[in-house]
Amino acid sequence: MTNIKYAIFDVGQVIYPYTLAPVYELMKNKTQEPHIFNNKHTPYDYDYKPYMKGEMSDTEFAKELCFFCRVEYNQDTFNQINEALHQGCGERFAETQKAIKILKNNNIEVCLLSNALPILADTGKNIAKPQYTFTSYNLGLLKPDPEIYKTVKEKLGVEFNEIMFIDDKEKNVMSAKNLGIHGIVYKKETIVANINSLLSRPFNNSKER
Repeated sequence: MTNIKYAIFDVGQVIYPYTLAPVYELMKNKTQEPHIFNNKHTPYDYDYKPYMKGEMSDTEFAKELCFFCRVEYNQDTFNQINEALHQGCGERFAETQKAIKILKNNNIEVCLLSNALPILADTGKNIAKPQYTFTSYNLGLLKPDPEIYKTVKEKLGVEFNEIMFIDDKEKNVMSAKNLGIHGIVYKKETIVANINSLLSRPFNNSKER
């Protein structure tokens, strides 16, 4: 058996499917300048990184998104944006739920690490304990920056090779693996088999790089 103590999951496209389509449709219907909206000023083109890093509030983000999409901002619009972003979160993947159950049965603590939109914080509830839920907006860092994995590793108080990381983006997984973390690129069809395979590997006592 491996010496893994923590399994860290990404959220969007790993815990549940996610799409910006609902907020795109909302802003498309509300824009006052369609010619600008259609010229790369849609929710798909907006830069979410400052918001994901916690550099602005939910209200500031909604106001900026409205300005970017040329939509009039008011409280109703804020509420509609919030609702549309939540609508983009689908039902949790059964395959991921099964994988989490396997990990818990092997006494491995489940964690979350997401470049999440702060407004969607409630969508990750009841997956990991609060002390094992890590987000870009609380850490001020974004995957695949190696510093985010180093920060989480220090908070967990373990070696890199005692951590498993699952993410749908290969660049995020490779950044983690370069530090000595066990990485899996998430696919619904293979996640359970990949985790079982990793758990069955011989113990690796190598230290962090």
